Amino acid sequence: MKGSIYMRWAKEHAAARFNLASSGLLACTKDDLGLGRGDLVINGLNADGYPPLLAAIGEAYGVPADQVVLAQGTSGANFLAFAAAIEPGDEVLVETPTYEPILAALRFLGAKVRRFARRFQEGWRVDLENVARALNEKVRLVVLTSPHNPSGVLIDPDEVAEIGRLAAERDAWVLVDEVYRDIWFEEAPPSHVHLGPNFLATASLTKGYGLSGLRCGWILCPTTEVANEIRRVNDFMGSVGSMPSEGLALAAFRNLPRLAARSRSILDPNLRLIHAFLAEHAEYLDCVVPRRSMMVFPRLRREKDSEVLHDWLRKWETSIVPGKLFEEPQHFRLGFAVSPEEVQEGLQRLSQALRRRR
Repeated sequence: MKGSIYMRWAKEHAAARFNLASSGLLACTKDDLGLGRGDLVINGLNADGYPPLLAAIGEAYGVPADQVVLAQGTSGANFLAFAAAIEPGDEVLVETPTYEPILAALRFLGAKVRRFARRFQEGWRVDLENVARALNEKVRLVVLTSPHNPSGVLIDPDEVAEIGRLAAERDAWVLVDEVYRDIWFEEAPPSHVHLGPNFLATASLTKGYGLSGLRCGWILCPTTEVANEIRRVNDFMGSVGSMPSEGLALAAFRNLPRLAARSRSILDPNLRLIHAFLAEHAEYLDCVVPRRSMMVFPRLRREKDSEVLHDWLRKWETSIVPGKLFEEPQHFRLGFAVSPEEVQEGLQRLSQALRRRR
C-alpha cells in the first residue's frame, strides 16, 4: 500500500481533548494573525508563487526571492525537492529515527533508502564517522531533520556543513528539513541552505507559528537554476497556487515578530512543565531534553512497547505518538505545543498511566 503510515495515523488517531501528540503549535486565530483589509486576495499573479510572499520568505531567511519555491507545507516541499533531485533507483541516505512521511515519499519516488543511526544513548547526535561509512558513491541525496523529528535535538551547524562536504565529494545533495528551526528564536542558526552549494532547506509556517491551515511551505535553493528545476516539477500540480493562502501567508510574514512572541509565550511555560515532569518520573522514563523544543522522545524504562501506554491514555482523552511510528517502539513522542493548561492536565493523566501500569 502506497502512502504515509504516520500521516494516516495522525489524521485518524492524534486528536484528543488533551493532545500531547501534536507536533505543531496551537492554532492561530485571525486575531492572532493581525489581518488588514487588503490581506485577503482572491486572484492574482502567482504562477510560480505570489511575488511579495516569495520576497518576504527570501528576506526572512537570507536568500533571493528567485531561489524560493512555494509548496503545500513542509511535506509538500520535501516531496517536490525529492522528485527534482533523484531518479528511480537512486540511493538516498536518511537518519533513523526520522519522520516517516520522508521515507514514504522517497520510496514512492523509487529511491533505494539507506540509513544511518542517531542513537538515544548518544543524545540523538549525528555521528559523522557513521555518516561517512554509509555515504557510498551511489548516494545522490542525504536527508536530515534539524531540529530532529522526533527528538527535537538541533544538529550543530558545523556538523551539518561537514556532512555537506562529504556529500559534495560524491556529487550528492543534502536536504535539511528545518521546519522547527524558528522556535529557537534569536538563537536559531542561519538556514542550512547557506552551508554550501549542494544544500536545500525546507520549512513552513505550520509547526512554529500555528498556521497549518495556510499550507505555506517552501524550499530554499542554492541557485535560481535549481529553483527552476523544482518549479518545473511543481507544474504537475497546476498552473497557479492558492492566492487566498498566499495572501494570508504574506500577512503572517509581515507580523512574524508578533507570531514568534505568541509562540514563545506558549512554549516557554510548557518546556518548564516538561522538565519538571521528566524529573519527577525518572523512575519510569529516560529522555534527552533539548534547551528549546516543542516535543521530546522519552524511552520507557520498564516496558518495550509504548503502544499499550498509548491505548491506556486514549481512554483518558489524552494522546501521544507511539514510538513504532518512528521505528523506536520503546519510545514515544511527547508534544507540548498546546496551551499550558492542556499540557499540564495531559501530563497529569500520563503520570497516572505510568504509575498505575507499575
